Amino acid sequence: MNVWRLSWQVSQHHRRSFWLGWLLFVVFFTLPAAIGWILARCFDALERGDTGAVVSWVVALVIVEAIRMAVVHAGAIVFTRCWVHMQSFLRANLLAAQMSSGGPEAGRPVASAGEAITHFRDDTEDVAQLVDGMIDVSGAVTFTVVAAFVLGSADAGAAAILIAPLLAIAAFTRVLDTRIKAARAADRAATSDVTGFVGDVMAGSTTVRVNHAVEPVLVRLRSLVDVRRGTAVRDRVLDEGVQAFSRGAADVGLGLVLLVGASSIADGSFGVGDLALFTAYLGWLSFLPRITGRVLARRKQTAVAFDRMRRLVADDDAGNTVLPRSLPIGPRDERVRPTSTRPERIPLDRFEAVGLSARHPSGAGVFDVDLTIRRGDFVVVTGPIGSGKSTLLRALLGLAWNTDVSGRLLWNGVEIEDPGAFLVPPQAAFLPQVPQLVSDSVAENISFGDRDREAVRRAARTAVMDRDLAEMPAGLDTVIGPRGLRLSGGQRQRLAAARALVHRPELVVLDDVSSALDVTTEIALWDGLAMSGATTLAVSHRAVAFERATRVIHLDAGRIA
Repeated sequence: MNVWRLSWQVSQHHRRSFWLGWLLFVVFFTLPAAIGWILARCFDALERGDTGAVVSWVVALVIVEAIRMAVVHAGAIVFTRCWVHMQSFLRANLLAAQMSSGGPEAGRPVASAGEAITHFRDDTEDVAQLVDGMIDVSGAVTFTVVAAFVLGSADAGAAAILIAPLLAIAAFTRVLDTRIKAARAADRAATSDVTGFVGDVMAGSTTVRVNHAVEPVLVRLRSLVDVRRGTAVRDRVLDEGVQAFSRGAADVGLGLVLLVGASSIADGSFGVGDLALFTAYLGWLSFLPRITGRVLARRKQTAVAFDRMRRLVADDDAGNTVLPRSLPIGPRDERVRPTSTRPERIPLDRFEAVGLSARHPSGAGVFDVDLTIRRGDFVVVTGPIGSGKSTLLRALLGLAWNTDVSGRLLWNGVEIEDPGAFLVPPQAAFLPQVPQLVSDSVAENISFGDRDREAVRRAARTAVMDRDLAEMPAGLDTVIGPRGLRLSGGQRQRLAAARALVHRPELVVLDDVSSALDVTTEIALWDGLAMSGATTLAVSHRAVAFERATRVIHLDAGRIA
């Protein structure tokens, strides 16, 4: 990965705010060079006894300082907008990778909510801080070049010595390269563990209470926090160590400047104006070494951030984290909300798997599966626990992450190049064992943004949800709570089934959805699927499913028996 290139691409997502912010901050950091020069002229005029010139230079000094204050306020406002754009841009690409079931943007699922938080909050902030530091460096370089030119006219040797601290800081951060990266990676991992554990405990608070497990949970949390404390201290010590070395190197550089210029000061060749000039520049001359050390350290930390995000977007060079993307943020008249389009429907004649294998790192999985599903079929997959039923369904849909998948999938005899991207509504819909719901209305959980209310009602009837909706206070507009907390297990399963059916997919894939349903409701669900004409592939162990199946497939140890 080229961290500088990736960071630059992030900075250019919203070019106008970046370049305007850059210009304002460069002006802000460069104006002290003009202020020092004005002070020198003021003291020269004072030495000559030219009162009128002194007043003129003082007025000029006040004007420049006022301009500088106005510039920094404008720069803060503009660059805050740029900061928001940069982080939102990275987060949008990470989210797109998580939401894409297939295609070049698809990434591997995040391991936990805690890991997601550190990716979306901390890693993106590290990148934005590096870009912010790059702007500071460019301003510091501009000031130093101008200051070196002005000082060089007074004492060339004193100006040349300014490069020494930069060389020392670059060498120091190079020596600490591996430690800085390792400390930041360990701190991010420990933070993920703490936030993930807290999220899980909050979601399962009822389970913790009824099992009287508060103390064991607190002990576990304390151990995770202790690890996090240690990694945070190491990371902070290294970061502060680089900053301390940078400040020390800057101070040594200033001492060298004074030492080299001491002879000129001693023999009186320095006038009052020259002395005022050096005095005004002394504090600012330490800025470039200090900010350079900070940026070099941030570059190491940003490399860790991009490496973590690279794994999230499943891209070796992290290019998917900086894909161009239009975001609906900014002034209202600039907002262009992206539109989502579904693939063109291709009516199913037959769906085939030829020599399909999906092997987990443990060695388990499914092997050499040959399967043909024709339009109107109701195929049921059954088998003992651990036989590979869920793995088979995910491999058929291109969703078997963290597995070694081989074999071919064909739709109407044509090989599917990217199953994850192709086998989405309206071609196929998948309902996993554990339904995933959001804290919103019933209608939103079924449609996920589509506004066809009649299609939502039809899907709810097919999934045997109509009687439940009649008893809900607001019908389709009833809010179901976090993860569907206000619904029973069977209602959650049927609501998710309605979501799978709302776009009338050609192929419906169901992973043991009837486990939370009573027999009467299950019979109604299978009848509804049959009446909708959907081609169905389902995992089930129930006799009512077998009775309606056109074919039953027995899976044992990953192979069709």
